Amino acid sequence: MDGHIEQRRVLKTLEAAGDVSVEGSLVGVVNARDAHFTRSVVGPVAASGVVSFVQAGCGPMMSGGDVTFHQGGCGPVIARGDVSIEQGGTQGILAAGDARIGNGAFVGVVASPNVTVEDGARVLMSMQQAAAFGAAFGLAVGLIARRARRRAPSDD
Repeated sequence: MDGHIEQRRVLKTLEAAGDVSVEGSLVGVVNARDAHFTRSVVGPVAASGVVSFVQAGCGPMMSGGDVTFHQGGCGPVIARGDVSIEQGGTQGILAAGDARIGNGAFVGVVASPNVTVEDGARVLMSMQQAAAFGAAFGLAVGLIARRARRRAPSDD
């Protein structure tokens, strides 16, 4: 790794043209090529390459490469590569590559060309289920609003 290694406890922003490795720190925002986090809490992450978390978590993240979580999690994940999560959780995954939800992992919504959910893992909704739920919810709200307008007394 030709990049930047941080072991400070609190950082507002960490930007690097190369790779970063963060251990035992609290970081507001990270922007780098490859990023590796160990026992750290990070805000939003933008990386053009590979990102990995070991006993760490972050806010929303975008990656141009693969993303792996082991005993960690984050907000929504958008990745150009594969996403793998084991013993952790995330709100949602949007991956151009494969998504693997391993043992002890939880994901709210996942959208990927190939999703593997292993024993002991949970996915609340796939993309198709989320779309169907949204359509049904929208229809129900529309019908209730229409009925409410018909029953409302006119101001005439």
